[in-house]
Amino acid sequence: MEEKYDLLSAVLKGLQEKDVLDGLVIVGSWCQYFYNILFDNAPEIPLLRTLDIDFLVPNPAKFKTKVDVSEMLNQLGFDSDFDYGTGLVKYVHPDLEIQFLTPALGRVKDTPHEIKQLNINAESLTYMKMLQDYKFSMTHKGLTLWLPEPEAYTLHKILISIKRKDPAKKEKDLVAVKSIGELCLDNETRRQRLKTIYAHLPKKWQRTISGELRQLSPAMFSFLAAG
Repeated sequence: MEEKYDLLSAVLKGLQEKDVLDGLVIVGSWCQYFYNILFDNAPEIPLLRTLDIDFLVPNPAKFKTKVDVSEMLNQLGFDSDFDYGTGLVKYVHPDLEIQFLTPALGRVKDTPHEIKQLNINAESLTYMKMLQDYKFSMTHKGLTLWLPEPEAYTLHKILISIKRKDPAKKEKDLVAVKSIGELCLDNETRRQRLKTIYAHLPKKWQRTISGELRQLSPAMFSFLAAG
């Protein structure tokens, strides 16, 4: 895992040096690596086993400068993997795969969202705006990183789990977020943050989350159902 983090660290340092890291949010399963640090190496958080790292580009994107991120990643040994079916570009290295995402505002488009300021494109996805809206920064090894608040990450992962076609991946996601969510319940400030974020979600999303939580985590279900 440390070898993979060394490569990720090189990417993060490159983005920070080019003054664009502050405009990106680390999302996806790599958040668990940083949450483990945030929660003082809590053994409840499963070890990370994924090669994929996702960066969220806020919509609308706001960057102070124009940077060729695609070229920077190529120089770090990533190949640009162009999907001729969708037009989406991922960046692939034997040890890590990078993809850029962005919140879909309105109808989801079949074509990628062009981020001209960074010379990349991003996949537009539903439910991502909550990760854009509820984020925090942490400093790690000299890097200032933006991540979703653990409470928002937990609710988001539960919400999107219903779209997982692979039962094994769904189970892996739910095991992780159960641990993170219940760690949040153990802290009064985080308990209230979990309830606040949940209360601001659309009612339909709340019903979906509650339905999954009923069996996944009776503790979280009871807490959020109490209103």
